[in-house]
Amino acid sequence: MIAGIDVGKRTCHLAVISDDEVVYVGELRYDIPFDYAGIDAPLSMPKQGCFRECERKLHRMGIRVVPPIFLKEISAIGMTIAEKLKVKGVEVFEVYPYATRVILGFAKFDKRKKSGRVEILKALRKFLTVPELKDHNEIDAVISALTVKLFLDGKGELLCGKDGCILIPHPSVKSSVDNRLSYGTCSH
Repeated sequence: MIAGIDVGKRTCHLAVISDDEVVYVGELRYDIPFDYAGIDAPLSMPKQGCFRECERKLHRMGIRVVPPIFLKEISAIGMTIAEKLKVKGVEVFEVYPYATRVILGFAKFDKRKKSGRVEILKALRKFLTVPELKDHNEIDAVISALTVKLFLDGKGELLCGKDGCILIPHPSVKSSVDNRLSYGTCSH
């Protein structure tokens, strides 16, 4: 099973997927077993300056990023969660749900508005069976898990530098989803 974790100052949200279905969405719990986790928080800080090398790579792709030095509290919580999971044998990745949304083509929808969440859910349902979600934190947790799933399916990549890595979907994923929706699927 694959988890996605949206890190918050007061509450962290967890989404767990099994095969192609979201089987849990709610507050972070450590009693649900999973083998991989995508954590939506910087899991390292820049060696110098405001941005890590991996974030500069996202910038070159046209994806905006908040400097991790402005997210120190969230980062510290994320790093603590990552260490707890690693002790349990979970393979942990840093993810950035906004980058996933940009690459998959649904970043234009505002996750804080109900109409935007409806559109994001439609887009997510092209990849997974997803229940109704209460808020943008749950959406980010599901997107975090989806990002890891795509990587494990050979449809993702790690953007790495000397000071950290961010896992993203491979840009070809959007076009393959668009083609599948446009032309349907063939079975023999």
